[in-house]
Amino acid sequence: MKKLITFSIMLMLALHVSAQKFQFTYKGEALADGSTLVINAETDMFGELACETNPAANPAEGLLIVGKNGAYISGTAHLTILEHTFKAKQIQWCMGGACVLMKDITELDKSFEGTEVQVLFDAFTIRQEGYLLAKLDVTVGGESQTLYIEFSNGQHSNISSLAANEGSAVVFDLNGRTVMTNSSASDSQMLRPGVYVVKSGNKTRKVVVK
Repeated sequence: MKKLITFSIMLMLALHVSAQKFQFTYKGEALADGSTLVINAETDMFGELACETNPAANPAEGLLIVGKNGAYISGTAHLTILEHTFKAKQIQWCMGGACVLMKDITELDKSFEGTEVQVLFDAFTIRQEGYLLAKLDVTVGGESQTLYIEFSNGQHSNISSLAANEGSAVVFDLNGRTVMTNSSASDSQMLRPGVYVVKSGNKTRKVVVK
């Protein structure tokens, strides 16, 4: 009986995954629902510090909402800025082609359609250490997924902390799904409590976040 229940649960999970209409990807890697993407500040073409989900140099290699198996999708996205501690000259969300400045706005909705949709959320001319934490809720048909986006300039949010002290790191959950990427430098990473696998260079280790 116990084996039958376990099999039923595994089958339901498999059907749920196969029925997914879309997924988040960053630099070609799939991001799990509810995961956190950390983007560290880098110098842009104007010599200023900036955080961009889809850098102008190669926007398609940034943060995308992708239809499963190349499917055409149509849906809505809701962006909420949860925390913001650094000063940036300009914070904008350009998803769908229309840029909206978010200096005095903490929540915004957008509609989208396509097979691959760029998120295009940016903070330009960052003037001090700090971080920005945003929540992106996406709905396609009856399916909803959430991604947390953290822009960091030397500091991080308090979701939870995972130390990745050697080089650039990629963090996976125990199902092998990418839940966090850190494209530059070693820093404390932010994750919810749980067990994760951290890959940094040729090293792989299991980490428990409490």
